[in-house]
Amino acid sequence: MTEIDYYLVDVFTSQKYGGNQLAVFVDFENKVSTENMLNIARELNFPEITFVKDSNNNEQFDVRIFTPEYEVPFAGHPSLGTAFIISKYLLPTPKKSITLNLKHSNISIDLTSINDVDTSDFIMQQAEPEFVTRYNHQEIADGLNLKLDILDTQKSIEEITTGLPYIVIPVINLEKINQIKLDSQKVIEFLIEKKKYKTNSTTGLTTSLFFVTEETFEKSNSFNTRMFCIENGNLVEDAATGSANGCFLAYLLKNKSFEISATVEQGFQIGRKSYIHLDGKFKNNKYSLKIGGKVVDVSKGKWKV
Repeated sequence: MTEIDYYLVDVFTSQKYGGNQLAVFVDFENKVSTENMLNIARELNFPEITFVKDSNNNEQFDVRIFTPEYEVPFAGHPSLGTAFIISKYLLPTPKKSITLNLKHSNISIDLTSINDVDTSDFIMQQAEPEFVTRYNHQEIADGLNLKLDILDTQKSIEEITTGLPYIVIPVINLEKINQIKLDSQKVIEFLIEKKKYKTNSTTGLTTSLFFVTEETFEKSNSFNTRMFCIENGNLVEDAATGSANGCFLAYLLKNKSFEISATVEQGFQIGRKSYIHLDGKFKNNKYSLKIGGKVVDVSKGKWKV
């Protein structure tokens, strides 16, 4: 029986069982087929899992990312969690910067402390954003079966991608964002109508929904957010979404200020408190999107392939 090493971590948290779950599989010998990588993702049913496929002489690491539905070209918390495992277990000594070769782009991830990986922040530089589509507020309210008065109509609603697409939807306050309840079928119908579902989108990916408000549970945080996505026909809420927060950072740089430093709280509504640090600049017509947070080591073991 063939076995490979795997590790479990929680990302965007300093507390075990907070943040977003991730499993990282080390498969340098390419023992796991694409079909079985997807099967493993479905077996674990975590938001994402990753496979480290090649170390390239410990310079750049080839990584593939899977949700329980399909392979994705980029994702945020899997990138940070994988960089943590590489730093702690796969390199002879930790480095200040790690490069992950992903399907969408190569992602650079910096460590704030190479002397203590467990307390280090991991900070990724996301790809240049693409501002895909703007929506009017009534269109979103009707399409998602929401009351118009929960939306902050003074702020734009925009679809943005840095590798995965999200519709950024500002909400007026914490009370209203807490009350959001979406119907899976209604969301799917809306996405299909807008050609944003995996079956008819130009990318083959399903666009997800990212609700944001400036009112927070904890006063030290800048925004509260909730991310909803469709997986295998069901609506799922994510505990911490690095890719969505990268899109949100681009949104803020475009609409609020050319320089942003903020902390986002996510996952509070589902009992997995997460803290995502945003640091961005828009200068010389270029976006710098840095998304960071901590990673907690949970477990490791052998997976029978």
